[in-house]
Amino acid sequence: MHPTPAPPSRPKLKLPTWLTVVLSVFAVLFILGAVFGKPAPTPEPVAAPVTPPPATTSATTSVTPAPVTYTVDKITDAANVELIGSDGSHRTVHILGLEVATGNNCYATETTAWANNKLASAAVKITTDTADGVALALSDGTDYATAALSAGYARLSGSVISDSLRNAANAAQQAATGLWAEPCKGVITAPTPVPTPTPTPTPPKEAPAPPPDPRTAEQAAPPPVEDAPEPEQPSSAYYKNCAAAKAAGVTPLHRGDPGYRPGLDRDGDGIACER
Repeated sequence: MHPTPAPPSRPKLKLPTWLTVVLSVFAVLFILGAVFGKPAPTPEPVAAPVTPPPATTSATTSVTPAPVTYTVDKITDAANVELIGSDGSHRTVHILGLEVATGNNCYATETTAWANNKLASAAVKITTDTADGVALALSDGTDYATAALSAGYARLSGSVISDSLRNAANAAQQAATGLWAEPCKGVITAPTPVPTPTPTPTPPKEAPAPPPDPRTAEQAAPPPVEDAPEPEQPSSAYYKNCAAAKAAGVTPLHRGDPGYRPGLDRDGDGIACER
């Protein structure tokens, strides 16, 4: 049996080359437009500008708070105090620039008494306020630290560079005022030195008298000193002569006896009518 022959095939349609290129370009452009193309944005309506209402001015009065004033409530020492403020506040402050004697150290008693007189219940003003301390002005405007340094009740703290405080401390030191005088001499970190007693000088012993010179002993003795005649004593008895005295039984008469007189004592030996 013979196989059936296949039907004859149609000839394929072939496009011209130029048409193929044009179609390819349009196909590429279509694909690119589909992938990357975006629709044109729809314009949004623009809102009309809103005009703000005119601002109204109101008269606002600012009140400046009154400055806080302070009163000294407690005195720890001449450089540390507690303050009460007019606003009810309490502060414990150190006064800048001062190093003072405390406890039983030299000049502590005098310094504490002076500080109590200046600061006890006193109204003060803080003129400088730092983390290290404050500066206080007294009610008459005097700077407290300057007054303490000038009077010799404090030494200048080493951390202070104020010219006014340095000048006050130097003036007190040069004048030997307060703690700069005896016995402290500027040392306020130790008790008052006890003065060393001055020993009483021992009087020199007298040298013994030298023995007498034998030659002096051999010298003639000095003549006896004659007694000066005693003044004639007034007497109520009177004897004309020794016979009268003998008749009266009072002989011999010694100088000073009633009736004795030089006229009866011929030899002047103080005894009359002895024979």
